[in-house]
Amino acid sequence: MPRYRAPAGNRAVLAVPDRDRWPALVTANQSLLDSRFREERASARAEVFSLLPDRPPPTANCPLILTGHQPELFHPGVWVKNFAAAGLASQVGGVALNLIVDNDTLKSAVLRVPVWHAGDPASTHLQPVAFDRFDAETPYENRGIEDAELFRTFAQRAEPLWGNWGYEPLLPRVWAEVASHPAATIGERFTAARRCWEGKWGVRNLELPVSRLAKTGAFRRFAADIFANLDRFRGVYNAAVANYRQSHGIRSRSHPVPDLAPGEAPFWGAPDANGRRTRANSPEDIRPRALTLTLFTRLFLGDFFLHGIGGGKYDEVTDAIIRGYYAVEPPAFAVVSATLHLPVPTFPHTAADVRTLARRDRDRYWNPQLFAAGGDDLSRRKAALVAAKPAGRLERRRWYAAIRDLNERLRALVPPAESGLPRARREAAANAVLRRRDYPWALYPEDVLRPFLQSFLP
Repeated sequence: MPRYRAPAGNRAVLAVPDRDRWPALVTANQSLLDSRFREERASARAEVFSLLPDRPPPTANCPLILTGHQPELFHPGVWVKNFAAAGLASQVGGVALNLIVDNDTLKSAVLRVPVWHAGDPASTHLQPVAFDRFDAETPYENRGIEDAELFRTFAQRAEPLWGNWGYEPLLPRVWAEVASHPAATIGERFTAARRCWEGKWGVRNLELPVSRLAKTGAFRRFAADIFANLDRFRGVYNAAVANYRQSHGIRSRSHPVPDLAPGEAPFWGAPDANGRRTRANSPEDIRPRALTLTLFTRLFLGDFFLHGIGGGKYDEVTDAIIRGYYAVEPPAFAVVSATLHLPVPTFPHTAADVRTLARRDRDRYWNPQLFAAGGDDLSRRKAALVAAKPAGRLERRRWYAAIRDLNERLRALVPPAESGLPRARREAAANAVLRRRDYPWALYPEDVLRPFLQSFLP
């Protein structure tokens, strides 16, 4: 399996397999899945499409392209999945469905904004700005606003931080929509704002929260089968996880996911009265975990799944579960991600400069002959010594002593020079902050973000 790595360069794209292969894989997946799960898939799709009354239902054989993510203000590299899904659906005459993973938890109520002062790389840091009070992780489907005033004033409090960026980010306009939306949960508000901008930029994917998907009869039948065969499923699941750990050299017992304990099902129960996730004890009112979400949607709902890097890694395990539990070859999926830098100023020195300067400083000490002024004779003597390294222990000891003596005499001839390395390291560290790829999309200007995302459309 490929090792997925985030693309490093600005505007670089990761697509595995190549995007020109995706349409053929959609067709191959349809043939594979319909030969084994035709009735289950038809039932699941009919039920899911009935939950989306704002769009006419697609035809029975219409290709369905899936993607999904938590309802957060994610970075552009995540958002490209929605545009790539819309583009692929258009290519194959199908529709795209984005799964809103609202059964996952909100893990932080702050956005981190880069801050720096001109000419001072040491001042560069990430400034956390809270958009709500945070007490504990809560599933998005239940996570309302805890501090209305903190939420309302978020963009206003963040605004001074981008005064020297040279542009105004989308955040003030995005937050005006988020703060004024009538939805009860933060996830719904973030989703509505994202969909608003997608609509302006030409994307109108179908959308379905996972909490609603989990209540369908199709999903409950899928879960009931696993509950009825839990020991066998647990054996296949844990073996797939163990093989993944071994092939990737992972020692942690919690990565990529923990093993299933005896009697444990791979689902969450519905959130309790405090909004906390609970253990699932039956197929009623449950939520999928990461692997069972893609297991169900890839086999019984869609024709092609577009993952980000994390999802692609998880689904190496899902593939093994499909082979072991269902005894079929898993349908192909794709991984797509991208890097888009904030268009902010950076400092002159790069990580490559740091390596060059560090190497030069080492050479000034260990190879002073390269910089010595007027030390030709000493340099020739050192070169002759280096070429004639002796074999015996006593001779080598004398040889090392002679080399040290020549180096000391050559260092005395090296003109003094400022290293530049400390400054370069500070600037490179600052640039590493300014060139992070995971800043929320709302921190970008529209004239940079929009054409980049639209490049994934036909």
